[in-house]
Amino acid sequence: MSSSAAKGLLLDLAEVQKALVGENLDGWLIYDFHYINAVAGALFDFGGHMVTRRWFYLIPATGAPTLLGHKIEQANFPPLPGRVVYYAGWQELHQCLRDLLQSTGKPNPRLAMEYSPMNDVPTVAYVDAGMLELLRSFGADIVSSANLTQLFQARWDAEQRQSHIAAAQILHATQQKAFKKIEAALQANHSLTEYDVQQFMMGEIRAAGATSEDAPIVAVNANASNPHYAPTAQEHSPIRKGDVILLDLWCKMNTPRAVYADITWMGYAGTTVPPEVQKAFKTVIDGRDSAVNFLRQQFAAGQVVPGYRVDEVVRQHITAAGYGQYFFHRTGHSIGTTVHGNGVNMDSYETRDSRHIIPGLAFSIEPGIYLPKFGVRTEIDVYFGANGPEVHTPPQTELVKLAV
Repeated sequence: MSSSAAKGLLLDLAEVQKALVGENLDGWLIYDFHYINAVAGALFDFGGHMVTRRWFYLIPATGAPTLLGHKIEQANFPPLPGRVVYYAGWQELHQCLRDLLQSTGKPNPRLAMEYSPMNDVPTVAYVDAGMLELLRSFGADIVSSANLTQLFQARWDAEQRQSHIAAAQILHATQQKAFKKIEAALQANHSLTEYDVQQFMMGEIRAAGATSEDAPIVAVNANASNPHYAPTAQEHSPIRKGDVILLDLWCKMNTPRAVYADITWMGYAGTTVPPEVQKAFKTVIDGRDSAVNFLRQQFAAGQVVPGYRVDEVVRQHITAAGYGQYFFHRTGHSIGTTVHGNGVNMDSYETRDSRHIIPGLAFSIEPGIYLPKFGVRTEIDVYFGANGPEVHTPPQTELVKLAV
């Protein structure tokens, strides 16, 4: 990409400054070195130019921003709003940073950075401890940019919402075809493996004009008790009569800025489901529905919900049913242009995500129970729209029973 193609700052400056005022912040200090800050990488377009030295971009709550970059890379930054300052040696860098903080007009400016206290939100924890120590030694009061990050990186617009709906339709059709393929093979006594079904689903997704970061999960019995199991050409299991079958698939349209849909459906290779399988499945279904009902009730009451509360609601339900120790991942993850997005997660377990669920965000609800002999999971996606939660991934209510 040529430098003329660089877009610079990929943010609406006025909207950022409005948010800074709302968060009672003096500024947002974005820092990167050797691309360690994924948030910075998504907020700026440098046109493919190499930037190898430490750089900073301060967006103050009021006034013009400042870029602080290294002198040997003056030609590598595209035009950005505000003024530009360049440094060379480390002593000059320290002085420039002091000046940058003073430019806010506050002796101890309260600045957001990609940092998370106690590492509660690791998806925005990119600033190293040494840089935090340095800035704090100059008087900065550093707080997390987690709220800003999801506000400007994780919300969908109307076009993206439509791309999600299109992707969800492809996934739903694909899982239906996959179960029919399994049923036909078992009826004919033909051999079929997890890997065969995985590759079939990938072909269906691509043929429909969609793409995926990784291949789907197809898992039977105990393999389904490993949430991130994925069959390969070398390691996979056959699918046989009497198997519990888990299909987890995700995709997005092959269009610019498209966002993902992500679903999990369960089946059983037979018409009479064992009671222990049925009980576990019903528990995750009811847990999933408790999350959606909770979100709808809270929205109707005008209450803003943090992500961890949704996880607590689901986890309490599954624990009360006696499966607490077998549900060992968060209830849901943010969804965006990557299948795991940069917004709030439904999590009180792996982390404690206190970010609020705000309009424009989307996330999965996917409780699972992973027993020694088999695992079950259900997964839908929730888009939190202006009128509350929307679900465009058809929720499974009964196990898919294969007539074999």
